[in-house]
Amino acid sequence: MTGTATTRLRQETGEIPDRVAAQVAQRRDDFAQAGAALRRHDPQMLVTVARGSSDHAATYFKYLSEMTAGRPVASIGPSISSVYKRTLHLGGAACLSVSQSGRSPDLTAFQDMARHAGALTLALVNTVPSPLSQGADLAIDIGAGPEQAVAASKSYVCSLSAMAGLVGAWTQSQALETALSATPDRLGEALACDWSALVPAACHARSIYVIGRGPGFAIAQEAALKFKETCQIHAESYSSAEVMHGPIQLAANGLVALVFLSRDEARAGLLDAVARLAASGARVFVADPLGEVHAERQAVAPLPCVAAPDPLLDPLCQITAFYRFVEHLAGALGFDPDAPQLLKKVTETL
Repeated sequence: MTGTATTRLRQETGEIPDRVAAQVAQRRDDFAQAGAALRRHDPQMLVTVARGSSDHAATYFKYLSEMTAGRPVASIGPSISSVYKRTLHLGGAACLSVSQSGRSPDLTAFQDMARHAGALTLALVNTVPSPLSQGADLAIDIGAGPEQAVAASKSYVCSLSAMAGLVGAWTQSQALETALSATPDRLGEALACDWSALVPAACHARSIYVIGRGPGFAIAQEAALKFKETCQIHAESYSSAEVMHGPIQLAANGLVALVFLSRDEARAGLLDAVARLAASGARVFVADPLGEVHAERQAVAPLPCVAAPDPLLDPLCQITAFYRFVEHLAGALGFDPDAPQLLKKVTETL
């Protein structure tokens, strides 16, 4: 799949393997400190506060925490504190704030409220110092480096890898930490995946469903946002379970579906969703780390995919391949993915 080498989105996506490698090497002590703080605090629940791509990354953290640490995680609307001026009962909890800029007033307000309410506050940011990093008990610089394209790419993947590093240190999982160290090489392979087969279908789609489950739902959310931001294509994200509760009704109306398959217990349900969407009339494209899905009567098309060193890390490789593809798709549609007309890089909301 060719692309325009001059776009910032393409250049920044190309930095992902090196940025993750540097983070793993340089932030090990930060992860260890934050993991030890979580073990001491022993939160029975955690809350996340973020917006946009950072909130999608927080979904990944939710599944990592619940699947490996057994601690429930809830995403809280920042407006609870910034607009409604409410205080939540967060004593004994932990609060994870995620932001590329660290400057959104609503995130800072929520973090301040959570800290005063007794929560351990952790911030993952790409800008240090910043109001969010300075107001947290512990802050980790995700190390994505300056990101100029409006659409996030390397900051999102670095947020995911930082969350994996944090959870690995918290749960003292040597397996996850070792797998994370080996992931940059796989990310480099993901950059070479050719998803050009999806371009014609996406260009003519009335709508696109992006489907994942578990940790993969986090990248389904992110991919749907990128279709909107960079290509002006209507797209919605669903879990493979939720898509059956109504949305599948639109399958025959020119619908295209992009499914991120997993290698965990959710795989069977995802494969069932692929079959049912195809049978209902949708054109289905599948990113499968195992490479087991094959073309079926033009209704199902496999996309090249790279398996990460651990199934929990597959979403990092899948979304990296997607970023390379969506930059190419934007060019095919005549859009500049670096400068969406109605968006700006830093959105400071209340």
